[in-house]
Amino acid sequence: MDDLDLRAAKIRLLCTDVDGVLTPGGLTYGLEPGHTKTFHVRDGAAIKWLQRAGIPVAFISGLEAAATRNRAQDLGVEDCFAGHLDKLPVLEQLCAKYGLEPDQVAHLGDDLPDLPLLRRVGLAACPSDAAPEVKAACHWVTDIPGGQGLLRAVAERILKAQGRWRDTVGKYEV
Repeated sequence: MDDLDLRAAKIRLLCTDVDGVLTPGGLTYGLEPGHTKTFHVRDGAAIKWLQRAGIPVAFISGLEAAATRNRAQDLGVEDCFAGHLDKLPVLEQLCAKYGLEPDQVAHLGDDLPDLPLLRRVGLAACPSDAAPEVKAACHWVTDIPGGQGLLRAVAERILKAQGRWRDTVGKYEV
């Protein structure tokens, strides 16, 4: 096992930023109040796989947006922190809730507000189009840009490192 797989094997909670990670990062404003966001369907499937494997997922976003809360609700993500630019207290709250140490947590981020978490967790990952400072702080700079299935790739690596991938795939085999 390489270092990333050793880190992934310890993960018991996956936290993720939303804008620029689960979405391409653009916001569409229209006549209706709020924001329109596009989420990748494979990330949603991967969230369900992690949940079924007993690994909760938390959204920690600096931007308060109904679209983020709606996506969390659709996926059964109980821990949705939208409008939290100071993300480290949220990580501490989640670790206390689940009885975890930071090295048992993965965080996916793309910009400066994610740095305190990325420097603290056991597995820090980012999209290929993340800010340079974020890339420097991460254990894994993926080749996937934000909004294109980053969480799905990270979930697969975690589940494989924990020996749970065959069970996940097996649910789809006839």
